[in-house]
Amino acid sequence: MPGIRRLILFDIDGTLLSAGGAPRRAFRRALLEHFGSEGAAASDDFSGKTDPQIVHDLMRAVGFAEEDVEERITDFFAHYLEELERELVVETRHRLYPGVAELVPTLAGDPDVGLGLLTGNIEAGARLKLSHFGLWRHFAVGAYGSDDRSRDRLGPVALGRAEARFGRAFQGHEAVVVGDTPADVRCARAIGAVAVAVATGRPTRETLEAAGPDILLDSLADWPAFHDSLTGPVLAAGRRPWNRSVC
Repeated sequence: MPGIRRLILFDIDGTLLSAGGAPRRAFRRALLEHFGSEGAAASDDFSGKTDPQIVHDLMRAVGFAEEDVEERITDFFAHYLEELERELVVETRHRLYPGVAELVPTLAGDPDVGLGLLTGNIEAGARLKLSHFGLWRHFAVGAYGSDDRSRDRLGPVALGRAEARFGRAFQGHEAVVVGDTPADVRCARAIGAVAVAVATGRPTRETLEAAGPDILLDSLADWPAFHDSLTGPVLAAGRRPWNRSVC
């Protein structure tokens, strides 16, 4: 697809949607089943973490050794996915954030844009959440928590998959990473991408501003103000013309 000029990679939870309490309930039940403890899963802040990182952090905190967590984690996630699928059906608080229902299909249909995901969700969990809202089909590529426990190592995975999918290599500055946490901003910086922070998740707007994104939005309903800059011709690496926010 020679027309692709810009790779836009979205986080999911807190950025595109809220799955309500469904993921946390699924996590807690699967942890109890496979580890005999849920640790601090009822109150821990999952924001910005990959799913495997969450499991490791919670279980290491209650005394499990690294190798013990790794030994059980495959069965844990198989159970988690079963629980998540059930919970999404009964959850009443799940929702898309403002602007998402309009923006995602618009970007997916833009011949200049390669649309993808860069998320801490394991791939199958991402599919369940986005399919619930009819959005999964719009994302051509992705990098997931199931690819690497470290979020900062997911950027190169996404770039590599985009090259395979679209038939051209993408430099970091040709990519845009969109997320709701400082971890998403750091992930963008790790590959030299444009960092767009959106204040719809748990971190406050002030926290996001302190992380130094190139663009800070109150919600993705504000994306149109930057659409031409973010989807148009790419500037040379290192040139950051925005450093703006919408409030």
